[in-house]
Amino acid sequence: MDKRFATLLGVLTAAAHLAVCWRYGYYRDELYFIACAKRLAWGYVDMPPLTAFVSWLAAPAHYELAALRFSVAIAAGVTAYLACAIAAELGGGMWSQRLAGVTVALTPAYLFLGTTLTTTSYEPVTWALAVFGTMCLVRSRDPRWWIAIAAAVSFGVYGKYSMFLLAAATLAGLLMTAERAVLRSRAFAVAAIATLLVLAPNLAWQAAHGFPMLAVLRGDVLGRHPFNSGMQFEFRQPLLNAGVFFIEQFLFGNPVAAPVWIAGTIALLLGPDLRRYRFIAIAFLLLLAAAAMLNGKGYYIAGIYTPLICAGWAAMERIWGERPAWRATAAGAVLGSAALLAPFTIPALSAHGLIGYSRMLGITGRNGQSAHLVQPLFADEFGWKGLTRRVADIYDRLPPEQRRRTAIFSDTYAGAAAIEFYGGPFGLPQPISAQNQYYLWGSRGYNGSSVLAIGASQADLLHTLFRHVVLAGTFEDPLRWAIEGPTPIFLCTQPIAPLKDLWPRLRWYGA
Repeated sequence: MDKRFATLLGVLTAAAHLAVCWRYGYYRDELYFIACAKRLAWGYVDMPPLTAFVSWLAAPAHYELAALRFSVAIAAGVTAYLACAIAAELGGGMWSQRLAGVTVALTPAYLFLGTTLTTTSYEPVTWALAVFGTMCLVRSRDPRWWIAIAAAVSFGVYGKYSMFLLAAATLAGLLMTAERAVLRSRAFAVAAIATLLVLAPNLAWQAAHGFPMLAVLRGDVLGRHPFNSGMQFEFRQPLLNAGVFFIEQFLFGNPVAAPVWIAGTIALLLGPDLRRYRFIAIAFLLLLAAAAMLNGKGYYIAGIYTPLICAGWAAMERIWGERPAWRATAAGAVLGSAALLAPFTIPALSAHGLIGYSRMLGITGRNGQSAHLVQPLFADEFGWKGLTRRVADIYDRLPPEQRRRTAIFSDTYAGAAAIEFYGGPFGLPQPISAQNQYYLWGSRGYNGSSVLAIGASQADLLHTLFRHVVLAGTFEDPLRWAIEGPTPIFLCTQPIAPLKDLWPRLRWYGA
């Protein structure tokens, strides 16, 4: 393995993410993680505790973006390093090791995850670690690798429960090949028990609360809808969602790079030199099928593509050993297209610079239409402080007596977390919400006689629960155009019952 290049690539990858991660604002989930960090627990309705704990570590730095996102930038660098190591493990030479590392570093989904804290941000590194550890195990038959695998799985689950899918698919892949022999080791049983013990506090939290994560997954499917721009990537209908899911596998991994991971999958399945690693391709196909059948979102299995990319470049290196021009053409096409797509997944440009770049490519501003920020993930990093200011304007206009008993209610955890984060200087009270973890934090003693309700998703329900609902104002940020139009803010009075009794009817578990 070319450790010097791998180390340099890892450092440069992390540094590149840190150099631009501050450019926009807080992503909606990051504001929620900060709220959870102020109430640390072993579990939350919709996620394991790792992202909240990481956010808590950023508290001394006042949750500045660079501090909040520092660990995911490091994780991106480690993933690039691991790509070089996996390529070497697959028999790749210096050429394929370097190309695998750079391709993984520039994979569109990984660029976004390395610059924004989400529950998925640690998935590329933990999945790569788990797969690499299993590769080393089947090659060396050294049972000590079970320790590394158990650690990777445990860390991965504390980041996101999707690690269970990888673990199950990998075990199935091993059972379906001659490498099942590694499962007969006492070390495997010890590693499995140790993993369950490490995960026990979180699993106990979920069990004590009735496994709300399952309700979140169901609610996520039921609540899917198009963005304000008309784009839609997830659907309620299983067959339609599955079709889009498969298309997204090409988009998230760079369409031009798709032949690389497809070649890698074929090489792992059929290549005699990679017979011992066939379990990786089987695991990938099982993950693909499972996620599609479970109405999964396109990024649910994004972490598996690192070893597939590595296998693809290693296979091409062997096939094109005597054709350097072919290798150079393939490398140029993949890396050139990755650089072209990069501004859409890493904030290398200012928001208005990205709008101009999109216009130049003909993605927005066509036929005399206004140009917009079309990347919905970036659009969701704008407007949160503006929303808080607008709510404060309406709140301050209320009569003092009414203001003292007015609850600020958001239909989403993001709106509530934004007001909690930005509301202090505006004199706003702590907000409430009935989505996900905010539901468990309750109604904060408000009786519901006066509620400022933000958002339209529960507007019909508000009219049912309150006798008097009026539109007090709206908020709109042009940079959020891709995901939503004007956000309504309602003033609700004369509830049909005390808010604590209405609270269960307001509950919304979902993403």
